Amino acid sequence: MSTQLAVEGRSLSTRAKVLIGAGGAILLFGMLVTGFKILFGPPHLVEVVTMQQGVTQADRQALKDACGGLPGVSVVPDQGNPNPEVQRRFTVRFDIGRATTMQRIALESCINAHGEHVRGFLAEGDN
Repeated sequence: MSTQLAVEGRSLSTRAKVLIGAGGAILLFGMLVTGFKILFGPPHLVEVVTMQQGVTQADRQALKDACGGLPGVSVVPDQGNPNPEVQRRFTVRFDIGRATTMQRIALESCINAHGEHVRGFLAEGDN
């Protein structure tokens, strides 16, 4: 006596095929857009400037005004509590993702010109 499993093969309806195809196309499109954005987008590179302990918000703003307008450099806006007494304790950030090497050197020279208020700086992000 042999046991035989009967497998009933039903074909998919046209509606199901269209839904599966549309879902696959959306998935493929999303992967392609994300991949191109990662591969061909500008790097996310930020120069982070740590200020000395006793600086004021005016000192931070002076650094932003002097160095933030350089070619290829933009100031990253402060986040969080906008109170100047709170913000003065945090770092100043410059977006240098599209800056050339010479523009980065000019930014670091500008930061060094404010040496009495600057504790240190470093680049964070993609390299």
